[in-house]
Amino acid sequence: MIKHIVALLFSFIIIGASGQTLKQATKVLKKVNSLEEFETLKGKYPDWNITVDKTILSDSSDFPEIVKAKKGDILRKQWHSNTPTFAMKVMKMDSTELCKVKYIVFSGREYSRAKIDSIRKVILSKYEAGESFESLAAQYHTDGNKTGDLQWFPKGRMVEEFDSAVWNRAKGEIFTVDVERNMWYYVVLKTHDNKMEKTVVSIRIQYI
Repeated sequence: MIKHIVALLFSFIIIGASGQTLKQATKVLKKVNSLEEFETLKGKYPDWNITVDKTILSDSSDFPEIVKAKKGDILRKQWHSNTPTFAMKVMKMDSTELCKVKYIVFSGREYSRAKIDSIRKVILSKYEAGESFESLAAQYHTDGNKTGDLQWFPKGRMVEEFDSAVWNRAKGEIFTVDVERNMWYYVVLKTHDNKMEKTVVSIRIQYI
């Protein structure tokens, strides 16, 4: 499920082919003065991967230049060596509400729906009987995330079905979530109350 979560985390940023250089991306960003210009840029450069990025400061200890950034700064950003590289221009500082959960997921491409529902009932029963979610994740997880932990995430980052199901739950609730179109079937534990975090809002352009 790591590959699924990575797909979820990046589905809102990876829009299409991107063939421009860092120099070209920086030149364009220097002329941008407001978030309102985002749609105009997308229309002007339809083949570029241009997105609005929200970087949560508490998750950015590896990016001191972002933590210290000021409005108007142009920075480079790459989460890992195997993820896209972006040039980003800071447009404003903001606050973002975040959610945190643990999950166990099953793929409908690997198991029948009847089998998935049966296993999920066992997981819920064991949890209600006192077994820890971490132990259950280690036993049942199918994507390699043996703790089931998912980092803090803002509304809109996950697929709609997952987002809608988890956002307004209370801390400590355990429940199932079905994403039928992707054939992903979850058991989810809401581990924390939602919280507000400082966020750097930028327009960014992927480059090669």
